[in-house]
Amino acid sequence: MPETFLILLAGGILLAAAISNPRDVTLQWLRLGGITALSACGLVAFFYFRREAVDRSALQLGLFLATVAAILGQLAFVQIAWRGTQRAFAWATFALAVATGIEFIGAKWPAHIAVAGIAAMTGLTLMDMLLGHAYLTAAKMTIAPFRRLNLGVSLVLLIRAICAVGITLIIQHYRPIEMLWGIQGLYIGTRWFVGLLVPAVFFFMAHDCIKRRSTQSATGILYVAGVLVFIGEIVALHLVQQTGLPF
Repeated sequence: MPETFLILLAGGILLAAAISNPRDVTLQWLRLGGITALSACGLVAFFYFRREAVDRSALQLGLFLATVAAILGQLAFVQIAWRGTQRAFAWATFALAVATGIEFIGAKWPAHIAVAGIAAMTGLTLMDMLLGHAYLTAAKMTIAPFRRLNLGVSLVLLIRAICAVGITLIIQHYRPIEMLWGIQGLYIGTRWFVGLLVPAVFFFMAHDCIKRRSTQSATGILYVAGVLVFIGEIVALHLVQQTGLPF
């Protein structure tokens, strides 16, 4: 599972670069996103090649290498300040990373939604916090990209809640999994409370700080929210693997 989570994190990091207006943020922040995603892929390779040969496939390897190539493309075009082109590579990285994650765990529909959500939630939260840090040195950057990215994270959190609670309960009602609550009940409670409910409060607090242009306070709040989101999404990935439901 570590390689799956890390490849999804890499895709989510560059999703943040894709949804942000590249002319409103610094090239240093875009470069940091690419470098962080590439570092995550290095760890993916370490864990992936420790698998047994029977657990690896040519399709998995091809998708992983394509993801790495897209990250390198994003970094290359950031270096020459082709902001629009790097954005296209960032979108490609997200799509390829999600496809790789789905293939790594053999997820079936509708768990695909959860896999994409895990990527988006973790990557956007991390880059939202790092964007707050960027305001310490980027005095000329307006508050608009920080507000936009935080709203993006909040929207993804809402979609994640609808899938993890609403759609999951509907599927469980019509196609019940035997002993779901008895076996996975603690994980489900952690997923819903630690990974969704509490972070929602922190994102609201961060949004209020951003409106007041208190970027340092918002960044501190996002630190805590980020830890909770990572815990929740790791648990969600476990539940997706075990149940096939879109947690």
